[in-house]
Amino acid sequence: MLDRLRDQEVGRESRQGGFSLVELMVGITVGLIILAGAITVLSNLSFSGLENSRSIRLNQQMRENLDLMRRELQKAGYVAAYQVGVTDWSNSADRDAVEAAIDTFGAITLGDCFDADGDTIADECRCIGYSYDLDEDGVKDDPGELFGFRQNGAVIESGTGVDCAGGGSWEAISDTAISIQANGFYFKIDPDDSVDYEIEEGGVNEAGCGAGDVCLARRKIIVAMDAVLSSDNTVTASLRDEVKLKNDRYYTEP
Repeated sequence: MLDRLRDQEVGRESRQGGFSLVELMVGITVGLIILAGAITVLSNLSFSGLENSRSIRLNQQMRENLDLMRRELQKAGYVAAYQVGVTDWSNSADRDAVEAAIDTFGAITLGDCFDADGDTIADECRCIGYSYDLDEDGVKDDPGELFGFRQNGAVIESGTGVDCAGGGSWEAISDTAISIQANGFYFKIDPDDSVDYEIEEGGVNEAGCGAGDVCLARRKIIVAMDAVLSSDNTVTASLRDEVKLKNDRYYTEP
C-alpha cells in the first residue's frame, strides 16, 4: 500500500516538473521584448553621447578662439611710456609727448559693421583693429604693431600689419571643424560700460568731453560668436564674451 502511494506521488511530481510549450513561447516573447527595449535604450544613450561629444567639441573650439582674442585685446593700448623720452613730468611738452604716444596706441578701429540687434544702429562689426607697443620702444612701428581680428566667410582670421579695410596679411585661427555663421560674429563697444571723461585739475569731469579737451576713454568690447559643427550643421552654439581693456586711452578731442 505504501509503495503504491509512493509511486503515485512520484508520478505526480514528474508530471508537475518543467514548462509547457505555451509557457516557453510566452517566456521567450517576454525576453525578446525586454531585449529589444534594452537595445533601444542603449542606442539612445549612444546617440545622446555622440551628440554631447560633438557639442562639447564645438564649444571647446569656440572658447579657444574667444580666449585667444581676449588675451590679445587686453594688450590693446599698451605703451612703454618710460621710453617716450620724458624727463620732467611737470613739463607740459613732456606730458604731451606721453599723451600722444598713449593716444596713438590706444585707438581702436572697427570695420565691416552691420545692425545685428535690430536697433537700426550698425555698431556690430566683423573686424577690429588695435595696436600695442610690442617692442616696448615707445614708438608705434607700422605695420609691425598693427593687429586685428575679422570674420572672413566661415572662418575667423587674425593678422599683423593689417587694417579693417582689408590691408595686410591675414590667416585663419578658427579650426576647419567649425563654421562661423553669417552675421554670427562681431565686436561691439559696450555702450553701458564704455565712457569718455574730460581730464581736469584734481580729477575727471564725468559730463563728457568737448572740443579741445584732454580726455580719458575707458572701454569694454563685446565679442559674440555663433557657429555650427562643419560635419553636422544641426550642432550649434552661441558664445559671448566681454573684454575690459586694461589700458585706457588718453586723447585730445578734435
